[in-house]
Amino acid sequence: MQKTQVLTETGYAKLVSDIRKIIAEGRARAGRAAGEELVRSYWEVGRRICEENLTERGGYGSSILEDLAEELDSDSSTLLRCIHLFETYKSVPKGENLKWSHYKYLLALGSSQERRWYEELVNQQGLTTAQLAAAIKHGRFEEAQSKKGKKVKSKKLKRPEEATYVYTALVERVVDGDTLILRIDLGFTVWKEQRIRLAGIDCPPIDEPRGREAYEYVRDQMAQVPFVMVKTNKIDIYGRYVGHIFYLPKSEDKDKIFEEGKYLNQELVDKGLAKVI
Repeated sequence: MQKTQVLTETGYAKLVSDIRKIIAEGRARAGRAAGEELVRSYWEVGRRICEENLTERGGYGSSILEDLAEELDSDSSTLLRCIHLFETYKSVPKGENLKWSHYKYLLALGSSQERRWYEELVNQQGLTTAQLAAAIKHGRFEEAQSKKGKKVKSKKLKRPEEATYVYTALVERVVDGDTLILRIDLGFTVWKEQRIRLAGIDCPPIDEPRGREAYEYVRDQMAQVPFVMVKTNKIDIYGRYVGHIFYLPKSEDKDKIFEEGKYLNQELVDKGLAKVI
């Protein structure tokens, strides 16, 4: 595992200056081609942040992102979405009708095939952001595949392997089957309480029998371990932090827990207590 790179004061000042320049140039170009150029600028922001290896394991990167957000009169969720955009697309995504607001929904999709399908839909039909959100909610992609006689592959969760944005965390409370409140160790003796929504899955409401069963399963499993490992660096369309939780009874080896431990998100799916989204 690579170690987090610590910025000097000069390096941090240059990082702020570079990002200010990227955003300023992007906004200027946006006057000529608003949607595409704004997306380009945010992709470049994600690239520039990733150059500093701030996404490596530990809390230093999160602390820097919060400082950057304050310096840039932005918010950390926007910067995280920039990183997600850069990590998802190998080059600047293009589309005449695709605006930055569309990517809020596109980045939340579980597969590249589905994402490309909705991108084409927006470009062909000129869908607004609200119309795209409605299309996703109503499962237009699945409907189209069914009409073609194609079987839509089950969305299996891909277990994260890259040890970036992985933290040690104490479970403060289980809210329901797919939501927990964690006290996360950010490093440098800094702890932060954060509500985490389990990534890629959805459990029934807790007032339904299966929802209650999911809640009780998570509660009982979390009671078996002193801490968990959580990978979280992305937010969903509602601005909530989403994460992958790993745990391993009778082990306190953090690397082993992340690499070989039980993957809570997948467990809930395997037991029929959650669906993949």
